[in-house]
Amino acid sequence: MSINPPSPRRRSAFTLIEVVIGITILSMITATLFAIIRGSVRGASEIEHIQRESDSMNRYIELCRRMFATLPSTATLALKLVQGTDPVIQELTITGSPDCFPFGNNPITSKDTILSLRPYPDAVVDDNQKPLNYLSLSREDLIPQTGDMKSGIQRSTTGIYAPDTQGRYWMPLLPDVVSFKWRFYVEKEETWYEEWSKSNWPDLIEGQLVMKNRTLPVRMVFSLPVLTLVAGRPPTNTGNTNGNNNNQQGGAAGGGNNGQGGQGGQGGGRGGPGGGGPGGGPGGGGGRGGPGGPGGGPPGGGPPGGGGFPGGGPPGGGGGPLGGGGGGAGR
Repeated sequence: MSINPPSPRRRSAFTLIEVVIGITILSMITATLFAIIRGSVRGASEIEHIQRESDSMNRYIELCRRMFATLPSTATLALKLVQGTDPVIQELTITGSPDCFPFGNNPITSKDTILSLRPYPDAVVDDNQKPLNYLSLSREDLIPQTGDMKSGIQRSTTGIYAPDTQGRYWMPLLPDVVSFKWRFYVEKEETWYEEWSKSNWPDLIEGQLVMKNRTLPVRMVFSLPVLTLVAGRPPTNTGNTNGNNNNQQGGAAGGGNNGQGGQGGQGGGRGGPGGGGPGGGPGGGGGRGGPGGPGGGPPGGGPPGGGGFPGGGPPGGGGGPLGGGGGGAGR
């Protein structure tokens, strides 16, 4: 009779297939989480980029709005077509506006200000294979003529700050621009113009801006100040007016009372006639002649005093240059 030895207890463990299945599931979960996190980061980055782009566009639109709204009456606008193929490139020239885009070492200047597109130096394109440009500003005194290190500005010969074929230097205002198109509108003609060389202003100015990776333009419309010519007033001769007023005042002050001629007022009015005294009193003398004012007549006495009331004395004598004569004695 044989006795079998007891079999050892089997130890529990993962099989190779279970380990492979677990690693596969863990990898799938990790890949899913990584994709979610990467999408969230990419979305946040795109939102931040769009926000920065919108802020840049809003700042540029506000600069243009302020510039067009404060144009002086001496300013002129000119719009020239430089390139008619895609992308269309125009040059907007503003003349006679000293505080137009006050940038650079000379913010207040009498030089012409030019707005136009400048291509990226390395021919960069967006996702739609459209070449990108800078919307730039050029002015003759924007950058100093000499490379003065004290001012911190030096002329560059390469890149976006290099001069163009006409030797003009440009300062970028808005990056990542696919196209920008200006149009001028005249209300009386109901017409949009893509070129402008008239001395008068259009009624409206439109800008169509297409940014990087976009196909629809952002449309902006600016109004210009309305200039109204008012006829000036003709000059007035204040000397003659004052002289006439003083003369009238002098005549009015000439009348006396109680039988005595009044004194001529300032401005050359003659003295008033002396009135007859009541109850037969002596007639008053002519009033004292007023001193000659500017433009007034010479001093002189008034006419003789009038006769008294019934029973009164004879008329008084005429006034002298500075005072009237006495009236006659009463009866």
